[in-house]
Amino acid sequence: MQTRHRAPRLPKIIRVDDAIERVIGDVLRYSEVGDRLAERLVRQSVWNLEDIERLRSGSTLGESVRATRSADRSRELTRLLDEFEHVRRDLRTSVTAAALHEGMTITEIGDIFGVSRQLANRLVKEARGQSTGEDANAADAADVAEIAD
Repeated sequence: MQTRHRAPRLPKIIRVDDAIERVIGDVLRYSEVGDRLAERLVRQSVWNLEDIERLRSGSTLGESVRATRSADRSRELTRLLDEFEHVRRDLRTSVTAAALHEGMTITEIGDIFGVSRQLANRLVKEARGQSTGEDANAADAADVAEIAD
């Protein structure tokens, strides 16, 4: 009698679809940029206290801003805030696209973000336009045609 050996049972592999993979990537980028922004804001607070001390010790405003490279710090912070806003929008778009892919309604999508149905509708239009490469006008036309059907 021949003994048959069973192959070891492997854990089920869950295939994550592309929409969820995009959300995961966007969450990671959002977290990374958020961490950099938080670190930068802590440094900004320290610099602000140093600026206050410099001014209290009698430095003129002109001397103080030159000593602290105020313009460079301001540009750096503005760049980081812009980057944070960009990844926040990317995340919002990818979450909206994934929610649509899962069959969620506009109201449910609004609930995800805590926004009105009207704003959720706009997010859906943006996500549809970005996911298909359509411009905003083409996305609007598609929505009107969808309603007419």
